Amino acid sequence: MRFGTIVAVSLCMAKATSSVPTIEIVGLAIAPPFRARIVRQIRHALVGVQTSPVHVRVSFADVNGPKGGLDVRCAIHVKIPRTAPLHAEETATSDITAFDLSEAAISRQIARQLERKQESGRHPKKYYAARRVQ
Repeated sequence: MRFGTIVAVSLCMAKATSSVPTIEIVGLAIAPPFRARIVRQIRHALVGVQTSPVHVRVSFADVNGPKGGLDVRCAIHVKIPRTAPLHAEETATSDITAFDLSEAAISRQIARQLERKQESGRHPKKYYAARRVQ
């Protein structure tokens, strides 16, 4: 495994918005099919985010070096404007497994943040809601 391979990928959201998130993959050498899978899964996790610019950094590290064991760490750091940065980090025997675990954690955090934002939105007064029903 090689260290120091840096790839920055810009991608468009599935919705027709002006936001163009930047995904940066840093660390171990990543095969092109796996790189495409990383971009696809991160893009899927960011579908509901409507603010821009969103910056995602996916970093891989070989913790123990050639010793083996649970030594591939994947850390995903997401910066969404006007919110606290999100971070998920997992360790596994392979880079694919480490990414899957950390991507699941960051997807849950993004979904929780979107749900919180939606619940804290404006609530109409009861007279306004009653008039809309009529």
